[in-house]
Amino acid sequence: MQQFWQPTDHLVVAVSTGVDSMVLLHQLLEQHTGTYRQLTCLHVHHGLREASDDEAGFLEAYCQQHHIPLFVHHLNLTETVEAGRSIQHASRLLRYAWFEKMMHDLHADYLLTAHHQDDQLETIFYRIFTGRIDRSALGISPSEQRDGYRLVRPLLTTAKSEIRAYQQQHDVPYFEDESNQTNTYVRNDIRNRLLPAIDSNIHLQTDQLLKIMDFHTEALSLITQQAEQFMAQRVEQHAKQQWIISRKAFNELSPHVKMKVLDELLGHFEAVVSVSERTYQDWFAKLQSDVAQTPLMHTNKWHVDIVYDKLVIVPAHGNKTLVPQTITAAGCYQFGDYVIKVTAAFFDAHAALHIRPRQTGDRVTLSNGQHKKVTRLMIDAKVAQSLREQMPVVTLETGDIIVVGTCYQHATYKNYIHIQYLGDDINEK
Repeated sequence: MQQFWQPTDHLVVAVSTGVDSMVLLHQLLEQHTGTYRQLTCLHVHHGLREASDDEAGFLEAYCQQHHIPLFVHHLNLTETVEAGRSIQHASRLLRYAWFEKMMHDLHADYLLTAHHQDDQLETIFYRIFTGRIDRSALGISPSEQRDGYRLVRPLLTTAKSEIRAYQQQHDVPYFEDESNQTNTYVRNDIRNRLLPAIDSNIHLQTDQLLKIMDFHTEALSLITQQAEQFMAQRVEQHAKQQWIISRKAFNELSPHVKMKVLDELLGHFEAVVSVSERTYQDWFAKLQSDVAQTPLMHTNKWHVDIVYDKLVIVPAHGNKTLVPQTITAAGCYQFGDYVIKVTAAFFDAHAALHIRPRQTGDRVTLSNGQHKKVTRLMIDAKVAQSLREQMPVVTLETGDIIVVGTCYQHATYKNYIHIQYLGDDINEK
């Protein structure tokens, strides 16, 4: 058993009453007593099998005999069963949500689970053959920092055969979950049929999966280093949670590094990035194409867009209602994400100015006396489509346009009107 804790720590053990968790509990009581300050047991009653009541009763008697505090939690999976959703997935989420609550309530230091080396092999096999190898670890971590406590798996390097040998040697009582013998669930099929079939061939060894995991861990570390180096050197951050990436530089990265960069940046908006690998590949194809502008994905938390030669990631602000304003006195005025400062000297020659969104047919006067459509002006300045409707247009009482956001200002009024984009306009960089 690998020991992670100190003698002053409060340990909490998740016990199912199966052979693995009962051997873990027995070892803590018989072989590792004195290595911790307090020991507490947690048990989840799933209510799906007739034996669940017997298991809970057995554990209550066992903990009472050994003077261990025990907390039992009853799950209600009726809705999950009726909806035909995965019971294993739903129950795991509910279990760990309760574990986390109990860890906080108990002010405990370590949560121990009885995952072992055979579980590790099963997980590696499952992740390889379901294609879940590109963006996360291949195996189970022996230790994870959670919110206020640490989750550890002391038996992760212990084979199932060693656990069974310990149980027989010390006559450790336990319950066998009959549902573990059915191959209906994918993981059960891997455990009961596929891995034993591999081991039965003298030319094959399931233990080689552990070497693959080590190799994958090292490769993932190198990919992470490359992504971090790229973000430090080539990703520009403007305001809070707003990033601009050179499209050309991004396209030169390997697909795995690209995914890691995006996972890291989008991870600022959500705990688990929901973008699939297939979706990322679609983004990469569009970034490699000659498309000038296009939204890649907009959620209620973030937007990712191609803006000419840039890849832009910004928070989702929602649709803003821009109300036209008439200004008759000096001061600072906000229009959407822009601040417009008008000096007192402007009003020596004009009674008012007007701020509004762009309109069809808007034109500006260039320094050579020629006119240009505001739409063409924005295209030439590479203003993102998503920003064009938000950009303020400032006019005189005559209707003449003297300012268009940060991409045009009539020379006559440069000393009287100053405009700033609060998010550091991505089209000015």
